[in-house]
Amino acid sequence: MLFLVRRVRNTQMSTATISTKGQLVIPNRLRQALHLRPGDKVSFTIEGHRLVVQQEAVAKARLVKERGQPVLVAPAGAPIMTPETVKAILADTP
Repeated sequence: MLFLVRRVRNTQMSTATISTKGQLVIPNRLRQALHLRPGDKVSFTIEGHRLVVQQEAVAKARLVKERGQPVLVAPAGAPIMTPETVKAILADTP
């Protein structure tokens, strides 16, 4: 599993309260610093007596050159794109 860790310049401590349902709200300033958006996935680990929250990296396609031609390489686990699949997607695109 890959994790994207961004450094936050202002390391001033922020606090939050755990709800009766065990929910925790990440303070807005920290969400903004890490560019966290609704629906983003985070993971939790314990380091000593600290709870560490990390944003999971989003696997993205990347453009590479093969034999001088640009080729889009899908991330691991992406569905196979056949010519028929591409045509179907393009047919549904306005």
